Amino acid sequence: MTISRRRFLGTGAAISLGFTGLGCSRSNIIATDVDSGIKFGPLQDDPDGIIALPPGFSYKIFSRAGESMSDGLLVPARHDGMAAFAGPSGMTILVRNHELGSSARAELGPFGSDLALIDLIDRELLYDDGGGNSPALGGTTTLVYDTTAQELVSHHLSLSGTLLNCAGGPTPWGSWISCEEIVSEPEDGLTRSHGYNFEVVAGQPGLQRGVPLTDMGRFKHEAVAVHPSSG
Repeated sequence: MTISRRRFLGTGAAISLGFTGLGCSRSNIIATDVDSGIKFGPLQDDPDGIIALPPGFSYKIFSRAGESMSDGLLVPARHDGMAAFAGPSGMTILVRNHELGSSARAELGPFGSDLALIDLIDRELLYDDGGGNSPALGGTTTLVYDTTAQELVSHHLSLSGTLLNCAGGPTPWGSWISCEEIVSEPEDGLTRSHGYNFEVVAGQPGLQRGVPLTDMGRFKHEAVAVHPSSG
């Protein structure tokens, strides 16, 4: 039985790492498709020190933390849970969480170290603007990626004013539910209670209003699963 890289990546096949002894090197770490048992070969050292991959595999980095986005804001740090959606003209839309808490430094967020870039958005769209002085820095960014050209087309802030957006889940109607993995009361300059889920429409441009999904409860949310037929 053979398995192509396309099938391996397309089906989300898991990779396991086999270790030989405690002092193993990358040369004796083997990437394996768990379902079929097919071995892809030893991991190769990455000269850039980012990620070691088996022979024949490659990676491409786009949308680094701190880079300027299409909306003039900065890519927030601490990328976390995300989901991909089919976009128009063969594009792929990626909605990505950023797990920033109340103690996160301003330079890790989308508005810069002095928060000067916050003037580029409508502050009323933020769930918790911190009274205008210290907004919650968690949220999501939305990226449009051309999978044919292998190029990032655009990326922008799509949800902000939330805290510790850990994982979440996609919905069958084309949105991402972003989860706050924290329960907190207004404190440290913040003005809203936290511990909710928020919905981000994948194909909608610009920053979306942060509306807590209160019917889903208030607690430390980790992830969401939506039944594809019943919702």
